[in-house]
Amino acid sequence: MFRGLCLIPLLGWLLIVAPEDARADAMVTVLQEINALRREHGLLPVRIEPRLTVEARAHARDMARHDYFDTRTPDGKKFETRLDRAEYPFRRMFVQLAVGHPTPLGVVAGWMSKKDTRRQLLDARFVDIGLGYAAKQGVSAGRAASNLDHFWVLALAEPSIVFRGDWRAEILERVNAFRSGHGLVPLKIDLKLNTAAQRHADDMAQRDYFAHVSPEGGTVGQRASQAGYRWRLVLENLAAGQATPKEAVEGWKGSPGHRKAMLDPNVRELGVGYAYLPRDNGRIKAVHYWAMSMGRR
Repeated sequence: MFRGLCLIPLLGWLLIVAPEDARADAMVTVLQEINALRREHGLLPVRIEPRLTVEARAHARDMARHDYFDTRTPDGKKFETRLDRAEYPFRRMFVQLAVGHPTPLGVVAGWMSKKDTRRQLLDARFVDIGLGYAAKQGVSAGRAASNLDHFWVLALAEPSIVFRGDWRAEILERVNAFRSGHGLVPLKIDLKLNTAAQRHADDMAQRDYFAHVSPEGGTVGQRASQAGYRWRLVLENLAAGQATPKEAVEGWKGSPGHRKAMLDPNVRELGVGYAYLPRDNGRIKAVHYWAMSMGRR
């Protein structure tokens, strides 16, 4: 049986049984089967991620102990809450459960037969995996429990990592290539605009907002002036959630207002800021924050 059952309340004390050696062997088999499927489709294998696995095992044990079948705990906590606690930063995650399959081959076959789960297993962007299994045996005298047993948890994730390349140079190159295609002069990096953009990217990440105007009302022009840039014209593009300069610039190209700013014939200089907040648990939850200031003195 797979994810989708309603919660069933625990009516008895349960003894969780999942011998470490047997459980480890089962997880190896599941991983091998999943990676065999990915190889058939020309994909790289997923790798066991310790933090994902710890939380997947904990959730499997919790389902067995409290006799329920859901990605949420009985008190309503999502699986993502576990990963926040484990300090595992991720861009995307997919969680699939199964129950009633005593063997690893059986559970993998079941997952592969589900169209949505198979599609997620073949998603090249997922590179980390966490696997958990738990079984239950016995209830206290005079008590009754559901017939649910053999609980499996599969967690696939695309980790969020800081961009380690020369992001300023790459954004400049991509913006200038875009401008060149429209017959416009290239922009040059300006250190003071860099300062203004970096301060704003840092501020958005640290204070959990995403806007051209700061909580105190500060504007792009004020930020440029505070950085010592004497401007006649200043424009600003922002992005949040994009993990690479390419994603940020492509997003701006697809947005009419941002596109217009990049193709403004009057700007001559550019500054870029980037902030990475791996444990971004606020309201925005973007992890990656970008700011680009374009101006003319």
